[in-house]
Amino acid sequence: MLEDHPKNEGHSIGIKVRNLDNGDHAIEIVRNADALDYPAFSGKLSITGTLTKKGDRLHLHAKAASEGKFECTRCTDPFSRVITAPLDLDFVPPGLMCDPDDPNIHVYDPLTSAYLDITEDVRDALALAIPMKHLCQSNCKGLCPSCGKNLNLEHCACKPAQETSGPWTALKGVGERLRAEEEK
Repeated sequence: MLEDHPKNEGHSIGIKVRNLDNGDHAIEIVRNADALDYPAFSGKLSITGTLTKKGDRLHLHAKAASEGKFECTRCTDPFSRVITAPLDLDFVPPGLMCDPDDPNIHVYDPLTSAYLDITEDVRDALALAIPMKHLCQSNCKGLCPSCGKNLNLEHCACKPAQETSGPWTALKGVGERLRAEEEK
C-alpha cells in the first residue's frame, strides 16, 4: 500500500512513485485537512484509491473526503458535513503529453520525480464538490423574513408577507380573475 511521505505532514500531499513496479497499488492517505489550505475544511482528510503504473504512465483513481464547516443558507446556523470527491488523474512524461489543456493530465519526469504532488488536485476536487446551497438539513425552514426567528427552533406570530410589487404581481391578479370567471 502506498502512503503519503511522512515529511509532507502539514505541507503538500505527495505519493511516492520512485522504484514503483508496474501494476495496481492501493493508496491510503490520512492527513490533517490543514494541508489543503482551504478554510472550509477541517479535521481529517482521507484519500483512498488505486495508483496504476504502466511503463512511465501513472493513473490515480481515488476518492478524497474531508469534513467541511458551513453556514446554512436558509437559517444561518453553522453545521458540519463530510464532502467527498472523485480523483481521476493521469501523470505522463513530457514526450507522452497529448492534451496540454486537460487539467487531469500532469507532466512528470519519471527519472527525477520521487513524489507526485496532488495537493492542488485534492483541494480543487473537494472545493468543486461543495454544494451551491449549504443546507443544515433538507427540510430546513429558514428564518422568518419579518422577525428573523429561526423557524426550525420556534414559531413566530408574523403573518406571511403579501407581495405588493415585483415581477409576478401582475400575474397574481390574472390568476385571481381566471378563478372568479370559472366560478361564474
